[in-house]
Amino acid sequence: MNSIEPGEFQRLRAGFGYPDVAPMFGIDWLNAPNDYAPIEYVSDSVKSTIPDWDHPDLDAMWDRAQALSTARGILTRDAVSRRPLNPRGPTGVSGLGRMRSYGPNFSADGIVMHQDEVLLIERGDTGQLAFPGGYREFDKDTGEYEDPISAAHREISEETGLILEGLASIITSGLPRYVTRNTDNAWIEDSVVLINISDMPKDELTPVAADDAKKGSARWVPLGQVNISTMSPRHGEHVERLKERKIK
Repeated sequence: MNSIEPGEFQRLRAGFGYPDVAPMFGIDWLNAPNDYAPIEYVSDSVKSTIPDWDHPDLDAMWDRAQALSTARGILTRDAVSRRPLNPRGPTGVSGLGRMRSYGPNFSADGIVMHQDEVLLIERGDTGQLAFPGGYREFDKDTGEYEDPISAAHREISEETGLILEGLASIITSGLPRYVTRNTDNAWIEDSVVLINISDMPKDELTPVAADDAKKGSARWVPLGQVNISTMSPRHGEHVERLKERKIK
């Protein structure tokens, strides 16, 4: 599976506002250095859009994490701050970062395939090549998150203008290994949805980038020509997973 050098990960993370500190790959909380002192970071976008970001109900967020996280059986809390601890281990950065909530933040990425091509965009915020995707919406009335397949279809429509019909399936879900947005206290748990539309006429599938996508960036790219060095580490993992599926 795809991996990334710590220095490259650090560069990418610092490139969109995170403290320029080294990541801590492969270290769990039990083996964190005694002098470990992460840098606190909350983005301006979070401060301006998330109500009470600085006065969260940490007990409610802990209960939510325990109920919904795929890692709920192994989750722990920081003894001082009472915030949930990232099950992937320390990151060098504490706080919300660019996340909406402490604990798990649920997302869905839509991988759309037509024959041997995949649908990609360039993100407007980072400039990275990416699959359409984003956070799963939360319904306050029902107390439930949008299901991953519906979320993927919505994000594809919002970011490329395409409303698709085809066989959709969740090919993986859980804790991706390399996520530049993750902090010690907030992390992504994603679902990767594969939608095969190989039977649809290609002339009906002209994407138009919108929403989080850079204008004019949505396009079809042969899977074998996708340059994962221009993608986030997490989306690079998706490409490697797709290639493995085709080999098998």
